[in-house]
Amino acid sequence: MVEKKAAEDYAKLFQSISLDKEVNPICMNIEDMLARLDELETLLANVKAENNIIVDQYTNNIVGFAKEFRILQERIDKLENFIDLVNNNVDEVEKSLDIAENELNITDYSLKGLIFKPFLSKSKSSNTVSLDSSIDETIIPSNIKNNEFRPTEIFKTDNYFK
Repeated sequence: MVEKKAAEDYAKLFQSISLDKEVNPICMNIEDMLARLDELETLLANVKAENNIIVDQYTNNIVGFAKEFRILQERIDKLENFIDLVNNNVDEVEKSLDIAENELNITDYSLKGLIFKPFLSKSKSSNTVSLDSSIDETIIPSNIKNNEFRPTEIFKTDNYFK
C-alpha cells in the first residue's frame, strides 16, 4: 500500500510539472543569446575590415614619408652634434674666463671691480722659479703663452651655417 501511495504522489508531481513552462524560457534565452552573438560577430567582421583598410592606407602614407623621416633624423643628429660642440666650447671659454679671473685676482664683479681691479693689481710673474728645490712648483694654468694671450679655439659658424 505504501508503494501505491508513493507511486500516486509521484504521478501527481509529474503531472503538475509543465516542461513547456520551464524549458521554453531557457530556450528563448539561448536563442536570444545566439542572435546577439551573431550581431557581435558581424560587428567584429566589419571593424576588422575597416581596420585593415585604414591600416593599409596609413601604412602606405607612412612608408611614403620614410625618405623625409631619414632626412629629418639626419638633421636632428647634426643638430645634437652641433649642440654638443657649442656646449664644449662654452665650457672651454668658461675655463679660460676662470683662469683670467684668477690671474687678475678679480673677486668683485661690480663695474668698478671689473674695470679698475686689473689695472691696480700687481702683475704676476709667471716665470717664478722656486729657490728651494724640495718644494714642488705648482703649475698654474694660464691663457698666456710666450707672453701672448691665446684665446680658446671655438667653432666657426661658417662651417655649420650657410
